[in-house]
Amino acid sequence: MSSQKVTKSIQMRKKSNDVFYTPKSLVLEMIEMCNITPDMKVLDPCKGGGIFYDNLPECKKDWCEITEGKDFFEYKDKVDLIISNPPFSLWDKWLEHTCEITDKFCYIMGVLNLTDPRIRDLHIKGFGITSMRWCSVDWWFSRSIIVIAERNKQSIISVSPKVHYCECGRRCGRGLKGNNPNICFSKSGI
Repeated sequence: MSSQKVTKSIQMRKKSNDVFYTPKSLVLEMIEMCNITPDMKVLDPCKGGGIFYDNLPECKKDWCEITEGKDFFEYKDKVDLIISNPPFSLWDKWLEHTCEITDKFCYIMGVLNLTDPRIRDLHIKGFGITSMRWCSVDWWFSRSIIVIAERNKQSIISVSPKVHYCECGRRCGRGLKGNNPNICFSKSGI
């Protein structure tokens, strides 16, 4: 990777507040949830200070870290598990690449990052969310969720296949821009 590309990636991560180190106690909780065995190949895709990588149990471990010239998006080897606290600004791209190189991952994410389009996309790619755990880190912006997703496994969470509109059958403005959320805007005569 060129030094110019690394510099640009580092600047992007710092500018978008993507570097939030995970407390060791939370890392150990996530590792425990994954049931890692010695025969598994485990990837820490954004090593940072090494809190995940250094605390993994005996296994075949590998890492990426953009600041050290190993870009996760250039990593092509298949792995049994990816475990990390990924950069929030790259979620869609991050999940896309994750699904290409593993059948199981464990990520911590803010509650606002586990969206219905992302859950639907994981289901389309053949992943089920097999475990979730709410958690809080005192100095982070909001509550977080530890999510384990596995390919070809039954999901413990599903998403309604459609958006539910007003009884008039459309998005009439009900509850939007100060409109009363309990009255159909198209029938209100306003």
